[in-house]
Amino acid sequence: MDSQTEQAEQPPHQTRLPEHKYPVLSLPNEIVSEIFIQCIPPYPVCPPLRGPSSPTSLTYICRKWRDIALTTPQLWRAITFGDYRTPPVWLERSGSCPLSICWMESNDRETWLPLNPNSLAVLLLHRERWEYVNLTFGNRLKLVLLEGPMALLAELSLRMEFGFDQYGPTHAKACEFPRLRTLSLDSFRVIHMGDWLPWTQLTSLTLANMNPSAYRSALQSAVNLIHLKTIDCNHDDEDRLPDITLPRLETLIMIDSEGYIIQTLGAFIVPSLHTLQLPGSFLDNDPIDAFASFVSKSGCRLRKVLVTGGLWGDSKSAFRLRFPEIPQIAFNSQYEWFARQDGDEDDHSSDSDSESE
Repeated sequence: MDSQTEQAEQPPHQTRLPEHKYPVLSLPNEIVSEIFIQCIPPYPVCPPLRGPSSPTSLTYICRKWRDIALTTPQLWRAITFGDYRTPPVWLERSGSCPLSICWMESNDRETWLPLNPNSLAVLLLHRERWEYVNLTFGNRLKLVLLEGPMALLAELSLRMEFGFDQYGPTHAKACEFPRLRTLSLDSFRVIHMGDWLPWTQLTSLTLANMNPSAYRSALQSAVNLIHLKTIDCNHDDEDRLPDITLPRLETLIMIDSEGYIIQTLGAFIVPSLHTLQLPGSFLDNDPIDAFASFVSKSGCRLRKVLVTGGLWGDSKSAFRLRFPEIPQIAFNSQYEWFARQDGDEDDHSSDSDSESE
């Protein structure tokens, strides 16, 4: 069969394909780069190393798009270091962009292996570009990551998978994190929090699974907080917290998913507070009076309150009657924050009940 006969037997649309011009390939490189950036998770979220949402998938389409992807630094600026296969070449492709770094080690003590030392060494070379950092590691040796200047660091999350330590990083200095405003500490079992973190410049703090000493030390030091979230910070009822004054705090979220009675709400003096989530167990045996005492002591004007895991039946109505000045009060058996747009109610649970005035 000659070529003319073969072409004649092809469907009409196939015979026209070689002559068709694809306008997408004529787009300016700058436009294609912007389209590519919209194909991955928004910064600072780290995309997967492989798969549809990974920037590497954009290098497989055609040679032109591969060249554009490899020369678009914004595609490679958010990196997860999770195993030996993590490509340090992402750091090179990111150019001079600020970086979002997620360093993950296994949370299984039996199978735990440290990450590739070469990856650690390469990562440290780019420390001055770190902007968002999420570190999960198994021992204090990795705290060396925090020893050195990080002028761009704005948000830091630290999680210790296992182990116990008396102190934080040995040589880290608070002055080396001039832009740090958001901090999250999870299972950070240190006795002496020390001055290696710039506590007074923090505006947002999350504390999870902290021992009483570290919990107390952090809250007494971070006096300029605007947002505070605590998660399962087990506290001995007999070791009462001293008063903790946070004059600028606007949002306080306390999550107690394990049913611990960590500490009474009365330890906080928060005159600027307007949004509060707390479990009923924080309010002792007389929740309404305990809550009234907290509001009076703080002198705050609350606008939103969510109480989780308790206060059912007649207690809900009594609570609302006692505090008619609070526009939105909600009760939910689930341990999740209900704050959405003003006026939205958290009614997905059969145990939920909310009221807005």
